[in-house]
Amino acid sequence: MLRKLKLIELATLFFFSSHGIVNASETDLNYQLNTQSSMIEELKKRLVKMEAENEVQTQQRDENILAMQKNATHARGSEAGIPLHGFTDVGYGKSSTNYGDQRANGFSIGSLDLYMAPQFGDRVRALVETVVERDVEGKSGIDLERVQLGYAFSDAVILWGGRFHTPYGYWNAAFHHGAQIQTSLLRPKFIDFEDKGGILPAHTVGLWGAGKVGLWSGHLGYDVYAGNGSRITSSNILDMNNDRDDNDNMAIGGNLAYHFSGNVDGLILGIHALFEEVDAYDAVPVVTSRTSLNIMGVYGYYANNDCEILSEYYHFMNSDLVNGTGAHNSWAAFLQVGQTVVGLYTPYFRIEKADLDQKDNYFAAQTSGKSYMRQVIGLRYELNARSALKFEVNNTDQDSATALIHYNELRTQYSISF
Repeated sequence: MLRKLKLIELATLFFFSSHGIVNASETDLNYQLNTQSSMIEELKKRLVKMEAENEVQTQQRDENILAMQKNATHARGSEAGIPLHGFTDVGYGKSSTNYGDQRANGFSIGSLDLYMAPQFGDRVRALVETVVERDVEGKSGIDLERVQLGYAFSDAVILWGGRFHTPYGYWNAAFHHGAQIQTSLLRPKFIDFEDKGGILPAHTVGLWGAGKVGLWSGHLGYDVYAGNGSRITSSNILDMNNDRDDNDNMAIGGNLAYHFSGNVDGLILGIHALFEEVDAYDAVPVVTSRTSLNIMGVYGYYANNDCEILSEYYHFMNSDLVNGTGAHNSWAAFLQVGQTVVGLYTPYFRIEKADLDQKDNYFAAQTSGKSYMRQVIGLRYELNARSALKFEVNNTDQDSATALIHYNELRTQYSISF
C-alpha cells in the first residue's frame, strides 16, 4: 500500500509538470525544470527514508511476535504438567530357609517409585515421591514416601518442611526407594526402611535445614532437623508418626560432613546424631515401654577413579524411661567396597554387623531388632545409564529368641529409571 501511494504521488507530479512545460517560456522552462528536479530528489530521499522506517517497524513487529510466541509456549509448557520420573525393578531370589526379614523365594516385582520435582523459580522448591509397593502378604499399597516443600535463601541455607529421609549417615539421604541408583541390590539390613526390617527412623515428618559453605579447598555440608518422634506399633515395626507426635517428644538431630577436593576429591567424612523418645504399644493400645533413643555415629564415603567405598558406624546409648532396666549400649556398622571395570561391571562386597542389647526395649519391641552379621558379594552390570542387572549372594547369621539362625540368599534384579 505504501509503495502504491508513492507511485500515485510521482505520477501526479509528472502530469502537472508536463502541463506547465507546454505553456511556459524558455526562461520559465529552465526554472521549472530545476524546481522539478529538486522536488524529484526530495521525493526520492523521502521514499528511501520511508522504506527504511518500514523495514525497522517490520523487524520490530516480527521480534515482538516471536517473543509473544516464546512466552505463550513457556506458559503452555508450565500448564501442560510436571515431568514425572520414576524407578522400578523385577527380580528372582532363592533362600536356604524361610527365616529372615527379607527372605527370597521365587520371582518378585519391586516397588514402583514415582517422583516429581516441580520448578517454581530459583528459590521455591518441592519434591514429591510416591511408592507403590507390596506388603508381606503380597498386597499392593501406596505410600507418600517424601513430600518436601522448600525455600532456598542461598546455597548455605535451604529450609524444607514435610516428610523427608532422615539425614543420618550417608546412605539414607543419598539413596532413596529407587533400587537402580544404589550399587548393591539390597540396602544394609539395619538401615533399611521401617516396613522392610530397618531398626532406625528412616523417615521424619517435620522441618529440615540444610546447606553448604566453602571451607579451605573443599566445602562443609550440614543438616539440622526436628520432627515427630517415632513409635513402635503393636505389629512390632517402627512408624514415623505422619500426622502427629504420639508422645509430644520431638526428634532432633544433625549431620555435619566435610567434602574434600584436590588429591582426595570425592572423599566425604562426617558425623551425625539423633535424639528422641520412642514409645512401644500393644494392641489395646497401651504403652508398654518408653525409650530415650540416643544415636551418635561417624561415616565416610569415597567415589572416584571408578572406586566406591562407603562405611557407617552407629552407637546407641539408650535408656529405659518406664520399666527401670537402666541404660544400654549397642552398635551397628557396615563397610561396602566396589570397583568398576571396563566401565560396565562393578563387583562389590559388603560386611555388616549389628550388636543389639536385647534388654533394651527399643530393640526388643521390634521384630527385626536382633543382633546379626551378614556378608554380601555382588556384581552390577550397566546395560545403559538408566538400567542395570545385579547379582547378589548374602550369608547371614542372626539371633532369634531361642538360637542363632543361619541362612543364605541368592538374588538377581533388573532395575530401571525413567
